[in-house]
Amino acid sequence: MDPKQLVADGYDAIGDAYTAQAVEGRTLDREWYLDTLSERLQRGATLLDLGCGAGIPTTMRLAEDFDVTGVDISPGQIARARKNVPNATFVTADIAEVDFPPDSFDAVTAFYSIIHVPREEHYALFQCVVRWLRPGGVFMGSLSASGKGQAASYEDDFFGAPMYWSNYDAITNQRMVAEAGLQIVMADQKTHDFNDETETWLWILAANPG
Repeated sequence: MDPKQLVADGYDAIGDAYTAQAVEGRTLDREWYLDTLSERLQRGATLLDLGCGAGIPTTMRLAEDFDVTGVDISPGQIARARKNVPNATFVTADIAEVDFPPDSFDAVTAFYSIIHVPREEHYALFQCVVRWLRPGGVFMGSLSASGKGQAASYEDDFFGAPMYWSNYDAITNQRMVAEAGLQIVMADQKTHDFNDETETWLWILAANPG
């Protein structure tokens, strides 16, 4: 199966179970970085959330203060998000293929989502982020920080469905973000437990220098 279809079908099937775990896990890191992002934005700023999932907890929190558009490849997750966060706009699309006019957003977020995109498409996605951001706009995302990265990784039973990941190492991720045209403000590796496993993520905050 096409890996992107695998991701879409997988989250269609496991959306409720995954969301329940997401609400309980990764809370300290997520809250700290959401607060850090919010401090850099005016209330009512336009924000694009790439890989919004079912909209909770992250998109819901963002939509309290900002004009949010969420994008996700899973139709099932988008349906859940529209119910969970009625004050945001949602689009069913591949985050590596969706497009918006230049200078559309004050901020772009991507929490735990780019790892589901084939890694050969990551650099072009970062270039899109730069184009979508207004001058001075910011990007915040959690990217892989493990080892040398993997071109493709599959699991037969991820919350009850097959799943796919693809990623680079932390150094490569930082280099791609910078080469795409973003100025890195912060790049920290954080380790926490999720789904009975220990994860390490590279959290990046970067600005579009315009």
